[in-house]
Amino acid sequence: MIQRWQFIICFLALIAVGGRVTAQPPPKDFQQWTNLAAAWQVKPKLTITTFGEVHFGNNVTQFDLELVSAGATYSPTRWVSLGASYLYLRANPKLTGLKHENRIYAEITFSAPEFHHLLISDRVRPELRWEQLPSGATFTQRYRNRVAVERPITIREKEYSPFVMWEKFYNTNVEAWSRTRYYSGVTVPVAKAKSIQFYFMRQNDRDARPFHKNVIGVSLMFHLGGARVNHPQE
Repeated sequence: MIQRWQFIICFLALIAVGGRVTAQPPPKDFQQWTNLAAAWQVKPKLTITTFGEVHFGNNVTQFDLELVSAGATYSPTRWVSLGASYLYLRANPKLTGLKHENRIYAEITFSAPEFHHLLISDRVRPELRWEQLPSGATFTQRYRNRVAVERPITIREKEYSPFVMWEKFYNTNVEAWSRTRYYSGVTVPVAKAKSIQFYFMRQNDRDARPFHKNVIGVSLMFHLGGARVNHPQE
């Protein structure tokens, strides 16, 4: 028969363990992302880019994360561009499992010649990520490949650009293609050097919560010096 003091010790141990349990992010979520981006063409082949983004999750009732990024893009030809950027991210660990992150990334984008008014591009991006999790700091690497298809349409002398995108993520910490994103949206001109982008995004994760994420996004983009801003999502 269990002695009273043994029962009390077990009970206190359960309370102590339970107090250390951290609530996990939900298995699925609906979010809203707001983005502000700018690009400045300082030379014919060199563009400075920056953007900031805020995410609201838990069915758009809580702050999820915010991030800022800045970098430069060099375009030796109209078909190829090379970029390098730094990104800082601060997150709500209850929804993301992450506190904050420092990220350095490079990218190369290949653009195909126009085909039946379709603009097709493929962006390849390797990333180095220093993440601060509730359990401690980690260093990870990630590879992303995003294919975009646009079809500009002129309506009343304004050019609208419907688009679809597909992106796949390879994470070295799990050694697998663990995330997929699907985008559909339209870019709308609002002024000579401004445009606004509306989109829907579906994200499926194999290993990280939320495993399924639906996002309604809006991006306000400023084009300075003749530069063009292309889909600046995180």
